[in-house]
Amino acid sequence: MSDQTAIGRIDETATGHGGWLPGSFSAGEALVQPSLNRISIHGRVCQVEPKVMQVLVLMARRPGTVVPREDFLEIVWAGTIADDYLLNRAVSELRKILDDDPQAPRYIETIRKGGYRLIAPVAPARVAAAVALPAQEVPPAEAPAPSPAAATAPAPEPQSAAAWPPLPVAPRRRGYGYAALAAAGIAGLAIAVYALRPAPPPPLAEAYEVRPLTSLVGRELEPALSPDGSRVAFIHDGTGAFDVYVKTIGSEDILNLTRSAVDERYPAWMPDGRALLFARAGADGISLLRVSALGGGITRVLQDPAMQQVRGLGLSPDGRHVVYAAREAADAPYRLFLAALDGSSRRELTLPPPGTLGDIDPRFARDGRSLVFVRGVNEVTKDIYRVPLEGGEPVRLTADNRKLNGLAWSPDGSRLLFTSTRSGMYALWSSDADGGDLRRLMLGNEDVHQPTTTAGVDAIAFEQWNHRSRLRQIDLARPEAAPSPAQSTRWDSQPAWSPDGARLAFTSNRGGPHGIWVSRSDGSEAVQVASFGGAFIDNPAWSPDGTRIAFDGSPDGRVAIYVVSPEGGTPQRVVDGPGDARNPSWSRDGAWLYFESNRSGQWQVYAQPAAGGEAVAVTPGAGSNARESVDGRHLLFTKPGLRGLWRVPRQDWSQAIPAAQEQLLLAGLAPEDSSNWAPARDGVYFVRRPQGEAPRLAHAGAEGGNVTDIAPLPSGFEGWGFDLSPDQTQLVFSEMTLRESDLRLAAPRTMAQ
Repeated sequence: MSDQTAIGRIDETATGHGGWLPGSFSAGEALVQPSLNRISIHGRVCQVEPKVMQVLVLMARRPGTVVPREDFLEIVWAGTIADDYLLNRAVSELRKILDDDPQAPRYIETIRKGGYRLIAPVAPARVAAAVALPAQEVPPAEAPAPSPAAATAPAPEPQSAAAWPPLPVAPRRRGYGYAALAAAGIAGLAIAVYALRPAPPPPLAEAYEVRPLTSLVGRELEPALSPDGSRVAFIHDGTGAFDVYVKTIGSEDILNLTRSAVDERYPAWMPDGRALLFARAGADGISLLRVSALGGGITRVLQDPAMQQVRGLGLSPDGRHVVYAAREAADAPYRLFLAALDGSSRRELTLPPPGTLGDIDPRFARDGRSLVFVRGVNEVTKDIYRVPLEGGEPVRLTADNRKLNGLAWSPDGSRLLFTSTRSGMYALWSSDADGGDLRRLMLGNEDVHQPTTTAGVDAIAFEQWNHRSRLRQIDLARPEAAPSPAQSTRWDSQPAWSPDGARLAFTSNRGGPHGIWVSRSDGSEAVQVASFGGAFIDNPAWSPDGTRIAFDGSPDGRVAIYVVSPEGGTPQRVVDGPGDARNPSWSRDGAWLYFESNRSGQWQVYAQPAAGGEAVAVTPGAGSNARESVDGRHLLFTKPGLRGLWRVPRQDWSQAIPAAQEQLLLAGLAPEDSSNWAPARDGVYFVRRPQGEAPRLAHAGAEGGNVTDIAPLPSGFEGWGFDLSPDQTQLVFSEMTLRESDLRLAAPRTMAQ
């Protein structure tokens, strides 16, 4: 078999299993082109021997998984006499090309007495997938060494288990087994060889039957299966605020257990199944309350007056302790608190870095000795961690750097279940208790959230979302008759006008994973120009000369600012850490690139020369969503979680901005409308929300006064991302058109049938 035929046979196997065919893919910062035997990294293009490429492809098909030496020799050197020297030489050549240190690996890790594994993130090469920084921006010698947790964590699989199937095993010429195996043929050979290996842990199920669990109008969220698996508790917004409900599985019997004017969240069953615990946040802080599963009076079990927001809770297996995620303010990270339900003790368990989302969705291990939880850099960059109950430094278990929404244990308590966008869309994945042996659970749904299980019951309940956003355009002269751009049935958001008004850039998942798209001003002829294959990407902004689109994304874990040509190409990272950088915009003269960053421990607005250089903070305190006024004389911005629109004078940003120069321009802009405003020649367009009335599109004068209503908006208006056309006649923005979620129940297909 020739070397190119060998790679072709690998590709045929992928196609036969229903996976995508990776003609090219990225591994970390490298672009790998197997058909050309070419690896491109840091501005260098390296040709490699075919066998060296096959070694890399084999590891890439099992990212994060140890590939035994036997597999390399039996697959890459099939039908030849080979030994470890050839394999060692191939790995050494790859490390040299990738600038990889075997003592602190970022790409290939050696497993003693085992083999090798690829620990760099692997993803398909999309239309404009970011591969590497230019060599002059990040010299290999200056690249930061990964933390021990990052160096040892398994790399995320970019596709489903079916997308990277096991390769067929061919024999090598060694000993008496070859003749007998060869006679059996290729199919029998693969079975025979794998049969001799230790069997992997049994999967949760080969296939699942997914059934409707609820179908109420509105949102049903945060399911919790009862200890005997007969009922599901959840929250529902049928009366406006979220209340706790219980439904008997297999019937339409539903009990509304709470009726409060404020939201109740995160129901959890007591071990005996007779009562539920849930959380409520109000003016007096956070309360944990208990209610009978049959309804009745509500008892406050615990109160934390210092905390204002809650983001998950878990109950210990013995029902004696609770862990909850809470924070004291919108700009503080969530932390985990462990408390005894009898009130005898309470202590802080984790301390995430400032300026991050923090620690959410805690779950007790089934032995009650440790916790697993989700740690988020922000809402779109999250991973799973573990911490013992006695405290200590949390251990990172996954290296997704993706959106992650939900965490649970398998029914037998041996594996973790979590949702991740590692394959582009939200799907359910499982790993062992240490974050290894990653597998995708095929539930037949592309949008799975918040899985839940109960010990010994072979079923998984989860949320299935049906959310849709559209681009809406308003003709300011005739707001009642304004057409909107051409729509899709997917998620379209964050539109931005090109400087000539002929095109729109926006974020969409109409091609699968979210990407940056460009269309004509009416929404037609849309094409994707950038994608990170499932990693977060958003907030496009055109440069004043129309040659570049800036946006933010997190293919490497931290959110950074990239630019790409509106015609497509490889995005270039132009703003990186420390911390995250997001929401880019340009100065009117194109000399500066604005963005918000949490590098100081709070979100502030920064300015960086568009040609490159040092970024400087331009707001004296907190700031976000920065845009220059149309005349270029002021920089306008909001503050996270606060009401109002502020401004500072535009100046030479290399100079510090005195706090006294910060001026409140609009006091009435609500926190939920922090991006619902757009500078105009004669003032600002924004969303006004009168007390007890429907919101309106309004206009304020240049100094914030003379407010005039332009057009009514729906009473439940959920929009974001205002942008005004260059000729000042059209306003475009994102608008939520559908927000529904139902609960589903997945049971092993054999049991269901």
